[in-house]
Amino acid sequence: MNKKSVAIFTFAAVLLALFAAPLAAQKNPKDKFDFPKLNPLKIPPVKQLTLKNGIRLFLVEDHRFPTIDMQGLFFASSAFEPAAKTGLAALAGTVLRTGGTKTMPGDQIDRELETMAAAIETSITSENGSISVSMLKENLDRVLPIMAAILRQPLFDQEKIDLAKIQVRSGISRRNDDIGQITNREFEKLIYGAQSPYARQAEYATIDAIGRDDIVAFYKGYFHPDNMWLAVWGDFDSKQMIRKIESALGDWPAAGLKLPALPEVRYEYKSTVNYIEKTDVNQSNIMVGHIGGLLDSPDYAALSVMNRILSFDRMFKRIRTDEGLAYSVWGVYDAGFKVPGVFSAGAQTKSGSTLKAIGIMLDEMKRMRREEVSDEEIRRAKDQFLNSYVFQFDSRAKIIRRMLTYAYYGYPLDFSEQVFKKIETVTKADILNAAAKHLRPDQVQILVVGKKEDFDKPLAELGPVNAIDIAIPVPAGEKGPAATAETLAKGGEFFAKAIAAMGEPQKVKAIRSVRLEGDMIQSTPMGEMTMAAEIVSVYPDKVCFILNTPGGKMNMVINGAKGVVKMPQGAMPLPEAEMKNILDNIRRDAAYVWQNRDQYQVQFLGRRPFAGKEAIDLDVSGLGLSFHLFLDPQTMLPTGTSYQTVTREGPTTIEEIFSDYREVEGIKMPFKTESFAKEKKVSSQVVKIMQLNAAVSDDLFKTE
Repeated sequence: MNKKSVAIFTFAAVLLALFAAPLAAQKNPKDKFDFPKLNPLKIPPVKQLTLKNGIRLFLVEDHRFPTIDMQGLFFASSAFEPAAKTGLAALAGTVLRTGGTKTMPGDQIDRELETMAAAIETSITSENGSISVSMLKENLDRVLPIMAAILRQPLFDQEKIDLAKIQVRSGISRRNDDIGQITNREFEKLIYGAQSPYARQAEYATIDAIGRDDIVAFYKGYFHPDNMWLAVWGDFDSKQMIRKIESALGDWPAAGLKLPALPEVRYEYKSTVNYIEKTDVNQSNIMVGHIGGLLDSPDYAALSVMNRILSFDRMFKRIRTDEGLAYSVWGVYDAGFKVPGVFSAGAQTKSGSTLKAIGIMLDEMKRMRREEVSDEEIRRAKDQFLNSYVFQFDSRAKIIRRMLTYAYYGYPLDFSEQVFKKIETVTKADILNAAAKHLRPDQVQILVVGKKEDFDKPLAELGPVNAIDIAIPVPAGEKGPAATAETLAKGGEFFAKAIAAMGEPQKVKAIRSVRLEGDMIQSTPMGEMTMAAEIVSVYPDKVCFILNTPGGKMNMVINGAKGVVKMPQGAMPLPEAEMKNILDNIRRDAAYVWQNRDQYQVQFLGRRPFAGKEAIDLDVSGLGLSFHLFLDPQTMLPTGTSYQTVTREGPTTIEEIFSDYREVEGIKMPFKTESFAKEKKVSSQVVKIMQLNAAVSDDLFKTE
């Protein structure tokens, strides 16, 4: 979530692997970098006016190319959505465009715009609601009415709302896959507060709570002409453009809105040590810091230069260059327009140097407060800042979008030029004063994501450790009736009959491994995709998939708490959520339940339809799982299972249907399994060869 508009940012290092040239050819950080004097920023002339209904209009003619672009901003924010419906603003921003209008469905809008090579996009973030438009000038009279209809007559089609929800749920399911994303997200929660509108995150429950009426109400609360700032730039005549915009939007009635103020950030400086366990990595992600500031702070320019020196000349040099501890080092003193940003220093380092790297960061923050920087440091930092700053204004589009943002927040349109000039005049004394005022190295919040067993020292040496749980909350599934002595006795009786139907109970209990060869068939929007597969499972926690995918052979290996995916492009850790789903399949296997019968509770729920036939319904729970096992009343063989799980599209109920039973070494096993989610087929497995208790090499389960 992008809460800040301008960051005083230095990405002070990159992965070592990107440095392909010999070390001798690299620039030494101690060398001087001489930059030529920069040309002054050229701000184009802007025609400003306010239409009768309140639209604030900014026009910039640019006749170099036959194109026209528009950017509209509305004072709206995800900070205004109810906490119980977090994600509402983002959904409204998405479906405003995809949901179509009262006269043109969203898919038709897509086709119309594609024929013109035009684009219209909408969004709502914590900063604003926005619409952006790009087109060839010749298509203005076709595109402008579509834009106006989207803003004035959105349909918010339910099918598109459902699709947008699926996409959000998919993002939720993947949010713990990347260690960097985890670190940034959880650090913002530490700074703003987990329930702050500037840090809270959508959950499955909050997305499920959002209905179409909520989306329509949110839209109606903010999308009105007297709450709109609109910039237009490109190849047009300003007088004609004003007439066209008035024709399309001029009769859109003003609402006389009384808009709320953005929620205030109340930050308490304090020292905390926080830890997130990530056992599938051999490195630590570290962030250290506290609240940042605002762009209109008198110290903004000095803090910009200070950050360059602290992150590159100091922390990067000591941690990365001198000590060789980190893969990357960075520093950010973030400044927002109305909401304070976050100050943070970070590093990605091997686990065995975690506390040493943190110590160096804190040392350099303290040194920045007590002594002036050198002449060389300030010269280089100012040059670097100014040379990177101009790239924010190297196109007409960037300049105009930035000016529109300044107008939206009530900043002067020449704010960029003011910053540019202030940076040039920053002194060493200014930096020392700003650091003493704004840096609090003795009151920082520390976050480490990694594997504590591999750290060089215990985190507790820094202070009391707060362990953060990043498990994704999953709404509770449907609960069955409370078990009774009768239903448990009957459930155990039926389950024993099912095992006997499969084969000799002692033989079932002796199963230790299952090897399959066959086809995995995945349903996709383009149709079914068949992949030859070999699957080896060793109870209780070893699995190896060998799949022939369109992208080449893929090996997916789980060995206890470790998992890895190996492909021709390289290897990567298997996300913990994926590992859990695969291992849960073993724990739902009837043979495994029989082998660990004392750890499971089985109760009889009666008879009900399953897969189009009447089935005996057994409720099975144990080892952290709860699922239904269905039996054929005639044969007593398992016909399938039903359970709640989390897929890439979020929580859902999966039904697995077993068929084509064949005898393997005296035990009847299903050779076909079909999986359905919400009555829609998602995959199937057709077995050609099955072996029980085959000799399995340990090499098959290597994760290194």
